[in-house]
Amino acid sequence: MEKVTIKNITTQILDIPIKRPHQFSAVKVSSKSFVLLKIELSNGIVGIGEGTTPGAFWNGETVETMQTIIDRYVSPLLLGQDPVLTEALLQKINRQIRNNYFAKATVEMALFDALGKWYNTPVHQLLGTLHKDKIPVRWALASGTPEGDIEEAKEYVESGTYANFKTKSGKEAPDDDAKRSIRIAEGIKSHSTIGIDPNGSWDRLTTMKWMDAFFDAGIDFLEQPLQPQDVEGMARLAAMKKVPIMADESASSVEDAMRLAKENAADIFSLKIHKAGGMKNTIKVAGIAEAAGISCFGGTSLESSIGTAACVHAFASIPNLDYGSELFGPNWLLDDPVTEPLTIKDGYIHVPDKPGLGIELDEEKAAAYTRQ
Repeated sequence: MEKVTIKNITTQILDIPIKRPHQFSAVKVSSKSFVLLKIELSNGIVGIGEGTTPGAFWNGETVETMQTIIDRYVSPLLLGQDPVLTEALLQKINRQIRNNYFAKATVEMALFDALGKWYNTPVHQLLGTLHKDKIPVRWALASGTPEGDIEEAKEYVESGTYANFKTKSGKEAPDDDAKRSIRIAEGIKSHSTIGIDPNGSWDRLTTMKWMDAFFDAGIDFLEQPLQPQDVEGMARLAAMKKVPIMADESASSVEDAMRLAKENAADIFSLKIHKAGGMKNTIKVAGIAEAAGISCFGGTSLESSIGTAACVHAFASIPNLDYGSELFGPNWLLDDPVTEPLTIKDGYIHVPDKPGLGIELDEEKAAAYTRQ
């Protein structure tokens, strides 16, 4: 039998509009860009991966940098190699290329999709099987106004689409952000609750000043209020025992997870397969959290159904995913480059059970949204 090898690797950038503008702490967006990666094996199987970031403000990577890293530096390391040796190949990439975790996660995703299709098994089986077959999804309110967020939350609850929410902060001064979030929490109190995500834009004193008010307002969690490097500050907030402190940007790697656990600097880890460098690393981070008694939350880089499927496979294998997820990317996009987008029903997203990632690329849509 002829040995199967990696035959061809291609990338393209897709620009897909979203349903309504989305306000992050540093930027407001009206479309989302993705790197679509295809890894073709010599037996004809094609694995797909997707790379995307919230923006250059988040960790420095962009779809353009990811495409360059994959095309110029990763591809020569993979072509002609045995895809079964995925772990060895990923370690080789890590030795040759520093950082660039979003790009590496995209490569791992495509390799696992190809292997799953070859072995005729879902990716979650390759990762270690399921702990749950569906995951609750929390919607991020980011219309830009408190009134818009309150109305949006009420509509989603009444329609049965989403049951819980979080708000994006950081555009305004920290005090104004805090007041705005409390206003939203009080505005939907009879319907639901919220967490707050300042994307590391607040300072210690302001955050500590508002912790009692957040507790009184029933805030579910405070996600990355301080700069990622301020682990000591995060520990001081967690020690207040008011609102659970969630680490996102601070918990980007296995090493980050170890430090946060040792310093008691987080009650919850926000997991993201791209920031961790892939699904397997994400599961390792969750394992450290489990050993330290820390809960996990399934974060998002606002992927399409391709990247979201990879997130679902990884998150559904994690026993301490106590705070659900925010895997609303497919619902957030105006269109989705797959034949059958993942669906969120009654506040849950279900784990795909088809081989590989369990989704099929729509070539016509991919061509239509490819950046020229």
